[in-house]
Amino acid sequence: MRLRTVTGLGVSGVLVLATLAFAQSANEEVSFPEAYRDGVHYATVTRGNIREEIFTSPEAVAAAREGRTFPDGTVIMMEDYRGDELHRYIIMEKRAQWTSVSEAGAWLFREFAPDRSPNGSEDGSRCASCHQSQAANDFVFTTRQMREHN
Repeated sequence: MRLRTVTGLGVSGVLVLATLAFAQSANEEVSFPEAYRDGVHYATVTRGNIREEIFTSPEAVAAAREGRTFPDGTVIMMEDYRGDELHRYIIMEKRAQWTSVSEAGAWLFREFAPDRSPNGSEDGSRCASCHQSQAANDFVFTTRQMREHN
């Protein structure tokens, strides 16, 4: 009996590690959206010396206004400034196939440095865990700002 329990825990541990590794590799599918500034700049969020400039597509803004979930393929881009210096970019992207690997619906997150190179030390899990609190808003904190954007 004890051997089965230990074996069962070992298999469970391997499955958890495999799932985490798969989620991290899925995160690598989120690429830098070069033309994000051609979309809609719908919000500026300021907290102390941190300023976030947030962009998305017209289709995402329309979905927010209509009270629908965001469409598959939605990308939300955040420029994160500390003081007046660009600190990083954070992208959240929604794909139906990511539902099984994401902690935040079908959204994955990826961080990029100011030179647009991926930050390999961040796997998006911190972002996803925080965004879980926004499940009622399809995991997006700034849905209200999208609805109110002119």
